[in-house]
Amino acid sequence: MVSDEELGRRAAALDGSVVVCGVDGDALVPAGAFPGARVATIAELVAENDDDPDRDDVAAVLVVVGPTLEAGRTPGALDALDDLGALDAFIVAVAPSGVAPESLAAARRRVDATLLAGEGGAAEAIRTFLEAVQRPGFVNLDLADARTALSIGIAAVGTGTAGTDGSSIADRDAPALAVDEAFDRLPEGVDPADASAALVDVVVDPETSIAAATDAIAAVRERIDADANVIWGGAVDESVEDEIGVRVVVADVEYAPPLAGGDPCPRCGTPLSTYAFGARETLSCDGCGYSGVAVRRG
Repeated sequence: MVSDEELGRRAAALDGSVVVCGVDGDALVPAGAFPGARVATIAELVAENDDDPDRDDVAAVLVVVGPTLEAGRTPGALDALDDLGALDAFIVAVAPSGVAPESLAAARRRVDATLLAGEGGAAEAIRTFLEAVQRPGFVNLDLADARTALSIGIAAVGTGTAGTDGSSIADRDAPALAVDEAFDRLPEGVDPADASAALVDVVVDPETSIAAATDAIAAVRERIDADANVIWGGAVDESVEDEIGVRVVVADVEYAPPLAGGDPCPRCGTPLSTYAFGARETLSCDGCGYSGVAVRRG
Protein backbone atom coordinates (compact mmCIF):
# COMPACT_ATOMS: atom_id res chain seq x y z
CA MET A 1 0.00 0.00 0.00
CA VAL A 2 1.22 3.49 -0.85
CA SER A 3 2.31 5.57 2.18
CA ASP A 4 0.41 8.65 3.37
CA GLU A 5 3.28 10.90 2.29
CA GLU A 6 3.46 9.34 -1.17
CA LEU A 7 -0.33 9.42 -1.47
CA GLY A 8 -0.31 13.14 -0.82
CA ARG A 9 2.57 13.80 -3.19
CA ARG A 10 0.90 11.97 -6.05
CA ALA A 11 -2.45 13.63 -5.51
CA ALA A 12 -0.91 17.10 -5.34
CA ALA A 13 1.45 16.61 -8.26
CA LEU A 14 -0.94 15.49 -10.96
CA ASP A 15 -4.57 16.21 -11.74
CA GLY A 16 -6.22 12.91 -12.56
CA SER A 17 -4.29 10.94 -9.94
CA VAL A 18 -7.64 9.51 -8.80
CA VAL A 19 -9.06 6.99 -11.28
CA VAL A 20 -12.72 5.94 -11.51
CA CYS A 21 -13.54 2.57 -13.03
CA GLY A 22 -16.08 -0.24 -12.99
CA VAL A 23 -15.82 -4.01 -12.88
CA ASP A 24 -16.61 -6.26 -15.86
CA GLY A 25 -14.11 -4.43 -18.06
CA ASP A 26 -16.27 -1.38 -18.81
CA ALA A 27 -15.58 2.22 -17.89
CA LEU A 28 -18.25 3.55 -15.53
CA VAL A 29 -19.11 6.68 -17.52
CA PRO A 30 -17.60 8.79 -20.29
CA ALA A 31 -14.41 10.67 -19.49
CA GLY A 32 -15.01 14.10 -17.97
CA ALA A 33 -17.97 13.08 -15.81
CA PHE A 34 -15.84 13.39 -12.68
CA PRO A 35 -13.77 16.61 -12.71
CA GLY A 36 -10.31 16.05 -11.31
CA ALA A 37 -10.43 12.30 -11.91
CA ARG A 38 -9.64 10.02 -14.82
CA VAL A 39 -12.06 7.36 -16.06
CA ALA A 40 -10.50 4.05 -17.13
CA THR A 41 -11.12 0.32 -17.10
CA ILE A 42 -9.42 -2.08 -14.71
CA ALA A 43 -7.80 -3.78 -17.70
CA GLU A 44 -6.29 -0.46 -18.80
CA LEU A 45 -4.92 0.25 -15.33
CA VAL A 46 -3.40 -3.21 -15.00
CA ALA A 47 -1.85 -2.99 -18.48
CA GLU A 48 -0.34 0.39 -17.69
CA ASN A 49 1.10 -1.00 -14.48
CA ASP A 50 2.52 -4.05 -16.28
CA ASP A 51 4.20 -1.80 -18.85
CA ASP A 52 5.75 0.39 -16.15
CA PRO A 53 5.59 -1.07 -12.60
CA ASP A 54 7.43 1.99 -11.24
CA ARG A 55 4.93 4.56 -12.50
CA ASP A 56 3.49 6.70 -9.72
CA ASP A 57 0.71 8.72 -11.32
CA VAL A 58 -2.19 6.85 -9.67
CA ALA A 59 -2.87 7.73 -6.05
CA ALA A 60 -6.30 6.15 -5.63
CA VAL A 61 -8.79 4.04 -7.58
CA LEU A 62 -12.55 4.24 -7.00
CA VAL A 63 -14.06 1.09 -8.48
CA VAL A 64 -17.82 0.67 -8.74
CA VAL A 65 -19.09 -2.81 -7.93
CA GLY A 66 -22.51 -4.31 -8.53
CA PRO A 67 -25.10 -5.47 -5.99
CA THR A 68 -24.02 -9.13 -6.28
CA LEU A 69 -20.36 -10.12 -6.35
CA GLU A 70 -20.56 -13.67 -5.05
CA ALA A 71 -18.47 -16.14 -7.00
CA GLY A 72 -20.39 -17.42 -10.01
CA ARG A 73 -23.03 -14.67 -10.04
CA THR A 74 -20.83 -11.97 -11.58
CA PRO A 75 -18.17 -13.85 -13.58
CA GLY A 76 -14.83 -12.07 -13.63
CA ALA A 77 -15.78 -9.31 -11.18
CA LEU A 78 -13.89 -10.73 -8.22
CA ASP A 79 -10.90 -11.49 -10.44
CA ALA A 80 -10.97 -7.88 -11.64
CA LEU A 81 -10.81 -6.64 -8.05
CA ASP A 82 -7.93 -9.05 -7.37
CA ASP A 83 -6.09 -7.58 -10.38
CA LEU A 84 -6.23 -4.11 -8.81
CA GLY A 85 -4.11 -5.44 -5.94
CA ALA A 86 -1.07 -5.15 -8.22
CA LEU A 87 -1.35 -1.35 -8.12
CA ASP A 88 0.46 0.61 -5.43
CA ALA A 89 -2.56 2.82 -4.77
CA PHE A 90 -5.47 3.32 -2.36
CA ILE A 91 -8.28 1.10 -3.72
CA VAL A 92 -11.89 1.92 -2.73
CA ALA A 93 -14.85 -0.22 -3.79
CA VAL A 94 -18.02 1.87 -4.19
CA ALA A 95 -21.16 -0.24 -3.76
CA PRO A 96 -24.81 0.64 -4.36
CA SER A 97 -27.40 0.97 -1.63
CA GLY A 98 -28.95 -2.43 -0.96
CA VAL A 99 -25.85 -4.38 -1.98
CA ALA A 100 -25.87 -7.90 -0.56
CA PRO A 101 -23.76 -8.12 2.62
CA GLU A 102 -21.97 -11.15 1.14
CA SER A 103 -20.99 -9.09 -1.90
CA LEU A 104 -19.76 -6.25 0.27
CA ALA A 105 -17.66 -8.68 2.30
CA ALA A 106 -16.23 -10.22 -0.89
CA ALA A 107 -15.24 -6.77 -2.16
CA ARG A 108 -13.78 -5.70 1.17
CA ARG A 109 -11.43 -8.68 1.26
CA ARG A 110 -9.88 -7.48 -1.99
CA VAL A 111 -9.60 -3.70 -1.56
CA ASP A 112 -8.41 -1.16 1.00
CA ALA A 113 -11.83 0.33 1.76
CA THR A 114 -15.51 -0.02 0.90
CA LEU A 115 -17.90 2.91 0.49
CA LEU A 116 -21.68 2.46 0.38
CA ALA A 117 -23.45 4.94 -1.90
CA GLY A 118 -26.59 6.71 -0.71
CA GLU A 119 -29.85 7.30 -2.54
CA GLY A 120 -28.09 9.31 -5.26
CA GLY A 121 -26.19 6.23 -6.42
CA ALA A 122 -22.53 5.50 -7.05
CA ALA A 123 -21.93 8.49 -9.32
CA GLU A 124 -23.10 10.95 -6.67
CA ALA A 125 -21.07 9.17 -3.98
CA ILE A 126 -17.93 9.42 -6.12
CA ARG A 127 -18.49 13.11 -6.87
CA THR A 128 -19.08 13.76 -3.17
CA PHE A 129 -15.87 11.93 -2.27
CA LEU A 130 -13.82 13.78 -4.89
CA GLU A 131 -15.20 17.20 -3.92
CA ALA A 132 -14.43 16.55 -0.27
CA VAL A 133 -10.78 15.56 -0.80
CA GLN A 134 -9.93 17.84 -3.73
CA ARG A 135 -11.67 21.14 -2.99
CA PRO A 136 -9.32 23.68 -1.33
CA GLY A 137 -10.75 25.36 1.76
CA PHE A 138 -10.03 27.02 5.06
CA VAL A 139 -9.48 23.49 6.43
CA ASN A 140 -8.44 20.93 3.82
CA LEU A 141 -9.22 17.24 3.59
CA ASP A 142 -7.04 14.96 1.46
CA LEU A 143 -6.73 11.34 0.39
CA ALA A 144 -4.66 10.47 3.46
CA ASP A 145 -7.52 11.71 5.66
CA ALA A 146 -9.97 9.66 3.61
CA ARG A 147 -7.89 6.52 4.02
CA THR A 148 -7.62 7.07 7.78
CA ALA A 149 -11.41 7.15 8.05
CA LEU A 150 -12.50 4.66 5.40
CA SER A 151 -10.00 1.89 6.13
CA ILE A 152 -11.45 1.13 9.56
CA GLY A 153 -14.56 -0.67 8.35
CA ILE A 154 -17.59 -0.39 6.08
CA ALA A 155 -18.18 3.29 5.27
CA ALA A 156 -21.26 5.10 3.96
CA VAL A 157 -21.81 8.54 2.48
CA GLY A 158 -24.63 11.04 2.89
CA THR A 159 -25.08 14.72 1.97
CA GLY A 160 -27.35 17.43 3.30
CA THR A 161 -28.08 21.14 2.92
CA ALA A 162 -29.99 23.77 4.86
CA GLY A 163 -30.88 27.37 4.17
CA THR A 164 -29.39 30.41 5.93
CA ASP A 165 -31.36 33.63 5.44
CA GLY A 166 -29.49 35.91 7.80
CA SER A 167 -31.91 35.53 10.68
CA SER A 168 -30.41 34.37 13.93
CA ILE A 169 -32.79 31.43 14.31
CA ALA A 170 -32.32 30.07 10.77
CA ASP A 171 -28.56 30.49 10.85
CA ARG A 172 -28.32 28.87 14.27
CA ASP A 173 -30.35 25.83 13.25
CA ALA A 174 -28.93 25.36 9.74
CA PRO A 175 -25.80 23.30 10.59
CA ALA A 176 -27.79 20.75 12.59
CA LEU A 177 -30.52 20.57 9.92
CA ALA A 178 -27.93 19.96 7.18
CA VAL A 179 -26.36 17.19 9.28
CA ASP A 180 -29.78 15.64 9.92
CA GLU A 181 -30.44 15.51 6.18
CA ALA A 182 -27.01 14.01 5.49
CA PHE A 183 -27.67 11.20 7.98
CA ASP A 184 -31.18 10.70 6.62
CA ARG A 185 -29.65 10.16 3.17
CA LEU A 186 -27.24 7.45 4.29
CA PRO A 187 -27.83 4.12 2.51
CA GLU A 188 -30.78 2.07 3.69
CA GLY A 189 -29.70 -0.50 6.24
CA VAL A 190 -26.81 1.55 7.66
CA ASP A 191 -26.75 2.25 11.40
CA PRO A 192 -24.24 5.05 12.10
CA ALA A 193 -24.73 5.14 15.88
CA ASP A 194 -21.57 3.16 16.65
CA ALA A 195 -19.41 4.53 13.82
CA SER A 196 -15.83 4.82 15.05
CA ALA A 197 -14.68 7.34 12.43
CA ALA A 198 -16.16 10.06 10.26
CA LEU A 199 -14.98 12.27 7.43
CA VAL A 200 -16.92 15.56 7.36
CA ASP A 201 -16.76 18.32 4.75
CA VAL A 202 -18.69 21.55 5.35
CA VAL A 203 -19.36 24.11 2.61
CA VAL A 204 -20.71 27.57 3.46
CA ASP A 205 -21.61 30.64 1.44
CA PRO A 206 -19.52 33.83 1.82
CA GLU A 207 -22.05 35.36 4.22
CA THR A 208 -22.27 32.43 6.62
CA SER A 209 -20.04 32.41 9.67
CA ILE A 210 -17.17 29.95 9.63
CA ALA A 211 -18.34 29.00 13.12
CA ALA A 212 -21.21 27.17 11.40
CA ALA A 213 -18.68 24.52 10.41
CA THR A 214 -17.83 23.76 14.02
CA ASP A 215 -21.55 23.60 14.83
CA ALA A 216 -21.98 21.04 12.06
CA ILE A 217 -19.09 18.97 13.40
CA ALA A 218 -20.66 19.03 16.86
CA ALA A 219 -23.96 17.81 15.37
CA VAL A 220 -22.15 14.93 13.63
CA ARG A 221 -20.46 13.93 16.88
CA GLU A 222 -23.86 13.66 18.55
CA ARG A 223 -24.96 11.07 15.97
CA ILE A 224 -22.00 8.65 16.23
CA ASP A 225 -19.85 6.98 18.90
CA ALA A 226 -18.62 9.42 21.52
CA ASP A 227 -15.00 8.31 21.00
CA ALA A 228 -15.13 8.36 17.19
CA ASN A 229 -12.27 9.90 15.24
CA VAL A 230 -13.79 12.84 13.34
CA ILE A 231 -11.67 14.38 10.58
CA TRP A 232 -13.17 17.48 9.02
CA GLY A 233 -12.62 20.11 6.40
CA GLY A 234 -14.41 23.25 5.35
CA ALA A 235 -14.63 25.63 2.43
CA VAL A 236 -16.35 28.82 1.33
CA ASP A 237 -18.14 28.49 -2.01
CA GLU A 238 -18.67 31.81 -3.80
CA SER A 239 -21.35 30.24 -6.02
CA VAL A 240 -23.56 29.26 -3.07
CA GLU A 241 -26.05 31.69 -1.57
CA ASP A 242 -27.89 31.39 1.75
CA GLU A 243 -26.96 27.76 2.24
CA ILE A 244 -24.74 25.41 4.22
CA GLY A 245 -23.85 21.98 2.84
CA VAL A 246 -22.50 18.98 4.74
CA ARG A 247 -20.90 15.86 3.29
CA VAL A 248 -20.54 13.02 5.78
CA VAL A 249 -18.72 9.71 5.42
CA VAL A 250 -19.24 7.50 8.48
CA ALA A 251 -17.00 4.47 8.85
CA ASP A 252 -17.05 1.20 10.75
CA VAL A 253 -20.85 1.14 10.59
CA GLU A 254 -23.32 -1.68 10.98
CA TYR A 255 -24.97 -2.67 7.71
CA ALA A 256 -28.09 -4.82 7.46
CA PRO A 257 -30.09 -3.95 4.33
CA PRO A 258 -33.82 -4.73 4.25
CA LEU A 259 -34.75 -7.93 2.44
CA ALA A 260 -36.52 -8.24 -0.91
CA GLY A 261 -38.64 -10.93 -2.51
CA GLY A 262 -36.48 -13.88 -3.50
CA ASP A 263 -33.86 -13.24 -0.82
CA PRO A 264 -33.17 -16.25 1.44
CA CYS A 265 -35.19 -16.48 4.62
CA PRO A 266 -33.05 -15.52 7.67
CA ARG A 267 -34.44 -18.55 9.51
CA CYS A 268 -34.40 -21.42 7.00
CA GLY A 269 -32.96 -20.14 3.72
CA THR A 270 -36.09 -20.62 1.58
CA PRO A 271 -36.63 -17.74 -0.91
CA LEU A 272 -38.97 -15.16 0.61
CA SER A 273 -42.30 -14.32 -1.02
CA THR A 274 -43.92 -10.88 -1.26
CA TYR A 275 -47.51 -10.42 -0.10
CA ALA A 276 -49.68 -7.32 -0.38
CA PHE A 277 -52.09 -6.28 2.36
CA GLY A 278 -53.91 -3.23 1.03
CA ALA A 279 -51.26 -0.58 0.39
CA ARG A 280 -48.67 -2.40 2.49
CA GLU A 281 -46.28 -5.12 1.30
CA THR A 282 -44.51 -7.61 3.53
CA LEU A 283 -42.28 -10.64 3.07
CA SER A 284 -43.05 -14.09 4.33
CA CYS A 285 -41.42 -17.50 4.13
CA ASP A 286 -43.62 -20.29 2.80
CA GLY A 287 -41.20 -22.83 4.24
CA CYS A 288 -41.08 -21.99 7.95
CA GLY A 289 -43.69 -19.26 8.37
CA TYR A 290 -41.24 -16.44 9.10
CA SER A 291 -43.24 -13.28 8.33
CA GLY A 292 -43.75 -9.57 8.76
CA VAL A 293 -40.44 -8.57 7.13
CA ALA A 294 -40.30 -5.07 5.62
CA VAL A 295 -39.83 -5.04 1.84
CA ARG A 296 -36.77 -3.43 0.31
CA ARG A 297 -37.70 -0.92 -2.35
CA GLY A 298 -35.87 -1.09 -5.65
